[in-house]
Amino acid sequence: MRGQPLIGNVMLGDDDDGPPYVVLVVAGLLVGVALAPVAVGVADRETPTVAVIPVEGGIDGTSAAALSEQVERARTDPSVKAVVLLVNSPGGAASASETQYLAVKRLAAEKPVVASVDGIAASGAYYTIAPADAIYVKPSSIVGSVGVIAPLPRKVEPNNLVGATGPNKVGTDSIRDFKYTLETLKNAFANAVVRSRGDTLELSRSEVTKAGLYSGVVAVENGMADRIGGRSAAVAAAADRAGLEEYTVEVYRPAGPTQFVSQAAYVASTAPEKEIVSPAYLTGIGSSGSTYATFLMVPPRIAYPSDDGTYLGTGAYDNSTARNTSDASAAPVGVSG
Repeated sequence: MRGQPLIGNVMLGDDDDGPPYVVLVVAGLLVGVALAPVAVGVADRETPTVAVIPVEGGIDGTSAAALSEQVERARTDPSVKAVVLLVNSPGGAASASETQYLAVKRLAAEKPVVASVDGIAASGAYYTIAPADAIYVKPSSIVGSVGVIAPLPRKVEPNNLVGATGPNKVGTDSIRDFKYTLETLKNAFANAVVRSRGDTLELSRSEVTKAGLYSGVVAVENGMADRIGGRSAAVAAAADRAGLEEYTVEVYRPAGPTQFVSQAAYVASTAPEKEIVSPAYLTGIGSSGSTYATFLMVPPRIAYPSDDGTYLGTGAYDNSTARNTSDASAAPVGVSG
């Protein structure tokens, strides 16, 4: 059962040469549930609409489902002629990032999609916006980190407590297979970027998989992004691609707090309810959950930070119960992440 929508007027930032736009914020009373867009007071529903969909915070199954629902509603709403993805996210779980990518890819096959990166669109968040027709960035925006990172599985030898039905249940073969899975995930990510960016990409595939993070200016130069501009410019570009001269702009945002594991994304975000959480939320390190098969699409310094800002790997959290970084069973391995 869905709650009634909450509707309020806000201004879409006048942060570039484009004019400010009046937008409607449509939010569900239920956390993580996106309601059908409702326009009140600005124009009736016969007016063409550019939908702005925030892609913010750490990506997990819940956030991916909420975003995918918003994307699907924009795709199926005949009044929505173009979509802008407003991004402030360092990525998150690999499977959830793929869910978002597939939803955006389906949308982009039917309607113009433009991405606008405020603070950061890294790893899984960049994967999400790869199908966009154009990516707008600010000079200070951060994009890239194409790849996957995950803790290696613990080696287990058969003993009087642990038995196994096959060789891949224990021993070094499981480590090899695990790394193969990482490589497969990396290839899917890299292929999506190379195909989506096409001739605009100045980087070779091998350079893409080095998982570099680039400022907005550098990203435009190497083809990871298209133009310097803020959200207003992205909205204007989306409307132009749809052939719109008059249109309304509506922001679809599910109610409830957005969880961030990146300070840069948190600070840049305009989400009405937001909170910083420990990276252990994504990695499982320091929590009661197992870290096995935790495939992440996030930059390593976000997933495994240290107190002084250098990359120490696992055991870097104050609340971690596994601070021994020599423990190979939990040490992160980055295929390209």
